[in-house]
Amino acid sequence: MALSNQKEGNLNNKPIQINPAYELKCQYTVEMVPVFQLRVGYRACEVREQINYFSKSLGQTVTKKYQMVCLPTQSDNLQISREVGKTRCTPSFMEISETPREWLVDINNGQTITTMTLLQARSKGYEFTVANNLMTVRAYFTATGIREFGQLPSDKVLYLADLTLKYDSGFGKITILVLMICVPAPVRCNRMNVIIEVPSFVGTFTNLAIGTRLYLPSLPSSDLSISSQQNMLRITVPKRYPLAQTMACPLGFLTGVKTVLPDTKLTFNVRGTQTSMTFTPVCPCEMKGADPEVLCQDGFMDFEVRSNDTLPPLDLSTVRLRDPTCSPSVASKDSLLFHVPLASCGTTSKVVNGKLVYENEIRALLKDQPLLGVITRDSEYVLTVQCYYDHTADANLIVDVKTNAPPPPAVEQGDLIVVLRAYPDVLYRTPYRDQAYPVVKYLRDPLYLEVQVLNRLDPNIKLVLDDCWATGFPSPSSLPRWNIIVDGCPYDGDNYMTVFHPMSEFLGIPFPSHYRRFEVKMFTFVSGGVLQANSV
Repeated sequence: MALSNQKEGNLNNKPIQINPAYELKCQYTVEMVPVFQLRVGYRACEVREQINYFSKSLGQTVTKKYQMVCLPTQSDNLQISREVGKTRCTPSFMEISETPREWLVDINNGQTITTMTLLQARSKGYEFTVANNLMTVRAYFTATGIREFGQLPSDKVLYLADLTLKYDSGFGKITILVLMICVPAPVRCNRMNVIIEVPSFVGTFTNLAIGTRLYLPSLPSSDLSISSQQNMLRITVPKRYPLAQTMACPLGFLTGVKTVLPDTKLTFNVRGTQTSMTFTPVCPCEMKGADPEVLCQDGFMDFEVRSNDTLPPLDLSTVRLRDPTCSPSVASKDSLLFHVPLASCGTTSKVVNGKLVYENEIRALLKDQPLLGVITRDSEYVLTVQCYYDHTADANLIVDVKTNAPPPPAVEQGDLIVVLRAYPDVLYRTPYRDQAYPVVKYLRDPLYLEVQVLNRLDPNIKLVLDDCWATGFPSPSSLPRWNIIVDGCPYDGDNYMTVFHPMSEFLGIPFPSHYRRFEVKMFTFVSGGVLQANSV
């Protein structure tokens, strides 16, 4: 404990003297510069330990008696005493008057700080309760001073409460900083992943804890992915995450499954203070073995194919996309995860009812089955996956399509020369030369074909392909025969439908309306279950 005098060595202009021998005996410490300070240990002479405080009386050579009182440091029971004087005496009672002191709360809305009492704060959407030695502060999302961040397509909003509780006893001050962050519904799920999305705000993301595992944004992990884009923090956790649980749940009259992650804590640095948000990610109940859900983001479509999607179980080694050279990004004995670009791997696009639709197909081939029909590609499992975007997908995208009136019809007699060429790749740079034939191709390999009108300079000529077919012999009327294009459209009886390549994809070609380019997957003719020698 210590006694200090701010008047350079005397109290009330009277010097304080301590007997040096007494000072040494009792282990007192006296300093005179710049102020008089007396330090006394709790176990020194004449120091008395009373309930909750120590006291020491000084009065040896001073005409006035001084008393030192010290509260020992306590972590769980802080009591602050304050003296109140000016007693008013009456014949029947005595009383004193003192300004009452209470807790105040500062509410920071990011621009201004408003100070009010706890009672006033309760009327503004806050609750303060004490139970079991704990104070609970509750802030409703509509409370005064609550800040909102983000308005994502999924309507996710982060709420931030920035409060400071203050108490001034006159003897000392207590200040408690309260920072709360909350996203009411941060979780969404697809067939493969649990996705946590948090709008960007004034805090900086520092770490993620899922159960007993801790992840830092600076250290990539194979368990999950963390990214910051489009004004939000996105955390993608596979449903096959080691700590994830699959639980049964009611789904109408059936039993479904849902994925549950352990308690998850996101921690942010907000104005130098570590602030966290804790929740339990739970996915909605879903039917086991339902059609895969497709996640469309960042120019890719992501989906999963499981072996139990069919009965008997699907042989995953036979699963292919339209472009068989594109492989799944992750393969296991029970499932395949695909990460398919929207501009390749056989993905096509079209506009349907004002929506831009990207489409691909998953196919599984049967093994060791007899060849049936005219041709075979051994297809058993066919599933179409689609991503579509409407006008709300990108507010900055404005498309104005103006259609000119069709020109009047013109009729003129004459001959047109049309040529059919085959190319080795989709770039259509150099066709196969005569010396390159016969060209060796494997089943399902793409064959790139081009039809062109020769020796015409009229830009009004437009080549239209009504019907195209393949035969097993040079004569176009020979049998067997397989349709490739019917009435200007891909033959819908083919599991591997013809893919048109619009001439708008190719630049620098004069009179592009004189061309038609398309792609056919290689096949072979069969007869009576036997392959023909001259395969196409």
